[in-house]
Amino acid sequence: MDTFKTPRPGESLADYLVRMRKFLQMTQFELAQAALIHSRSVGKIERGLTTKLNQKTLRGLAVALGLPQEFLEAVSKGQEVQRQQGVKFCHQCWSPGHAADPMWQNVKAKFCYLCGTQLQANCANCGELVVSTRHRFCPICGHPYKSSVNKAKT
Repeated sequence: MDTFKTPRPGESLADYLVRMRKFLQMTQFELAQAALIHSRSVGKIERGLTTKLNQKTLRGLAVALGLPQEFLEAVSKGQEVQRQQGVKFCHQCWSPGHAADPMWQNVKAKFCYLCGTQLQANCANCGELVVSTRHRFCPICGHPYKSSVNKAKT
């Protein structure tokens, strides 16, 4: 995940929104259109006149800025964003749809203790953090977490 997009400690909602909008080189009007909100709302948020956002505005701004909605919620409440830890798994030994082996979750574990393959905690296709191994596919790009097994030719 892009650490530039993570809210800085103590950053206000107004400052964060301005920083993200300018990073994307958008005007207030363009952001409002992309977020499906009134352009005056963006101005009021950026001037610090609006500090609480309803769900429609949160969702719209998150989509328009390409941010997790949790970032906007945290910064509007004055909280720090908690870095989410991915679930580490071995793409060779892990069985899709099943829980990852607890030994792979050790902070120091970098390689599988069964086969020696490097553990991964991100989608191999898009790089999104894997937060659950209950599913077989990445919810962002649809790529399978485990590569398909090559069938032996006879």
